[in-house]
Amino acid sequence: MKINQLINELLAYGLEKGILEEADFTYTANLLIDFFKEKEFQKVEVKIRDLEAILADLTAYALENGILVNDDIVSQDNFKAKTIDFLIDRPKEVIRKFYKLYEEKPSKATDYLYKLSQDVNYIQTKRISQNIKWQHQTEYGTIDLTINLSKPEKDPRLIALQKQKKSGYPKCHLCLENEGYRGHIGYDARSNMRIIPLKLNNEEWYFQYSPYSYFEEHSIVLNKEHIPMIINRETFIKLADFLDYFPEYFVGSNAGLPIVGGSILNHEHYQAGRYHFPIEVAEAEFFKKTEDVEVYAVKWPLSTVRVKSKNRSSLIEYANHVLETWRGYENKELLIVNNEEEIHNTITPISRKEGKYYVFDLILRNNYTTEELPDGVFHPHPSLHHIKKENIGLIEAMGLGILPARLKTEFELIGSYLLGEESIAQDERVKKHWHWVLKIKDKYQAHTDVNSFILEEAGKVFSQVLKDAGVFKMDEVGKSAFKEFLLLL
Repeated sequence: MKINQLINELLAYGLEKGILEEADFTYTANLLIDFFKEKEFQKVEVKIRDLEAILADLTAYALENGILVNDDIVSQDNFKAKTIDFLIDRPKEVIRKFYKLYEEKPSKATDYLYKLSQDVNYIQTKRISQNIKWQHQTEYGTIDLTINLSKPEKDPRLIALQKQKKSGYPKCHLCLENEGYRGHIGYDARSNMRIIPLKLNNEEWYFQYSPYSYFEEHSIVLNKEHIPMIINRETFIKLADFLDYFPEYFVGSNAGLPIVGGSILNHEHYQAGRYHFPIEVAEAEFFKKTEDVEVYAVKWPLSTVRVKSKNRSSLIEYANHVLETWRGYENKELLIVNNEEEIHNTITPISRKEGKYYVFDLILRNNYTTEELPDGVFHPHPSLHHIKKENIGLIEAMGLGILPARLKTEFELIGSYLLGEESIAQDERVKKHWHWVLKIKDKYQAHTDVNSFILEEAGKVFSQVLKDAGVFKMDEVGKSAFKEFLLLL
């Protein structure tokens, strides 16, 4: 396809989606012909096509004509981000539009930025749609699960090359310096990302959407400074400040310790979005009311203290009281080991608004390890690693299981085995699951859909994963110890 046609298609797409304004048409066209090493441009009528298709054809043209040299997935994605960025408003204009809409209604501002992020292919909507999603009923409520297929797989050659191309700028994928960064083979581009400045606890923070959303309007709230994750009194202030900005969103923080602290500990950030997690509707037993703060024990595998109040200041102080009490707590009989020299206790705080109430779900965490459990006493135990070995961060702690992409193929192989293809038992990808396969084999009934059966059984495994991460177990001993802890509050 001729480059003039493709550039016209991209420009027409921009006009239709409101990314590009008519006044900027000629200017943008000239930027694009220069980028694609052309000297002339002619405006022609075109049919609007899917952006992915247009960018794929433009990338193919660039590869054929030496404009893009490397054909690996990272180089192609970076090229696509750079191409669409020619159409997008500069950050200052995006911020102006966002806050103009915010004056009308906060949700109008977030709707604008979310749609923009999708329309410019920053949020990888098409890839996200490939994720496998299902629900599983447990004794503590329904949990959500997904096999995450949205991130493209990288071949070993590319992975090796990326290790050689690491640089110190930006310092991490959360840093402010990512906005507009063109990327390279060792680093994903953020050319088409736009972020919004906020003030949280009088500090400079920023709000953006996640390119590989795990849930509706999955967003990242990041500190301007590249400083480590921390949970303290100021954390609760910042979470409440964010709720005041966007009352329709939840916002939560991973803990600041390894094992229980998510995948990125070196840059303070929160996760937010317009999504209702299973923990929100879990049964909660009222424990007491302290002045204007209500305290509940949530029936949930990860021990959770729910506090709520219309008084923001009171809630912040009480949440900090829970944090400090838990930091000073130890119960060696339950392997909740903790001391002043080496703090193992921390909290994963989740916050939202329910009408006039501020609500904090304070999930108690501990990262103690032993020789028998070097990955963590309150971490998925080794027998479950065939399904989930990674850290249990705030998203999963709230009941949304993010399972690795490898499981799609591995579950298909297991399904074939259950249907009678016994030779599959020798496949290395199945062997890691073998103890589980033998356990579920006799449960399988031939008339049952094998894929649904495997997902149901995988849901049971993830339910146990959450139980492993809980500090006070859901048995009588654990429930009694949890109540004793609550009496300390």
